[in-house]
This record gives sequence, structure tokens and C-alpha cells, in this order.
Amino acid sequence: MDMEINVVYSESKISNQVAGFSPNFEYDSGWNLTDNETDRNLRFTHGLGVAPSLISIFFSPDQERLYPVIWPHYHAASGNPVSIEVTTTAITLGIWRGIPLHGTWDGQTSSWTFWRTGYFRVFASR
Repeated sequence: MDMEINVVYSESKISNQVAGFSPNFEYDSGWNLTDNETDRNLRFTHGLGVAPSLISIFFSPDQERLYPVIWPHYHAASGNPVSIEVTTTAITLGIWRGIPLHGTWDGQTSSWTFWRTGYFRVFASR
């Protein structure tokens, strides 16, 4: 059965109502702007001295709407990162230009929204 897929490409802008977070994690990268124009690694040096056992990664097109990165996911639709590496010094997100930077499905309208630019934020604790 072929299903028609509605796709919307949206522009990313910083919101004037930036989302707040609880300061419970030992490491907070802050918002990092990126795009999917080239293959790249986003490296976040956490300084914890050990590989963190608690990690939370968010994507946001505007620093207000938040989309947690939950693995595994179907990368062709929901986008990047396509890999996440954790070491004793850093957390690295692999960004692939062959798919959207990130995407979200709206069950109400039965449509995908994809972003080519946006922000990632990484939280980590021992």
C-alpha cells in the first residue's frame, strides 16, 4: 500500500521564549547551531574524566520546541545524528548530509517537518 507523505521544510530561528532546563546534569553543552550541508562530527568535550552513564541529547529548530534524540530511530525520516560516540573525554554526534538534520512527525496532520539547520544540546553525568 502506497501512502502519500506530506513533507514540510521549515526554517530554524532562535525563539524569544527559549526553553529552560533543570541543572541536574554535571555537563551541559548549551545550544550548538549546526546544519546538514556537509558530513561532520559535532564533538562535545565534557570533562567528566569517565564515560558518562547518563546522557540526554536534544534537537531544537529554535531553542523553544524540543525533540529528544532517542535511539534507535529510522534515520531516513527522523534525521541526524546517525551515530553517537561516548568516551572518557567527549560525546560525538555524527551528522550525515544525506538526510535531514532532524525531522518530526505530526500525527494530527499526518505530515513530516524536516530541518536543514538547528541546534543540538547535550547533557551528561557520571
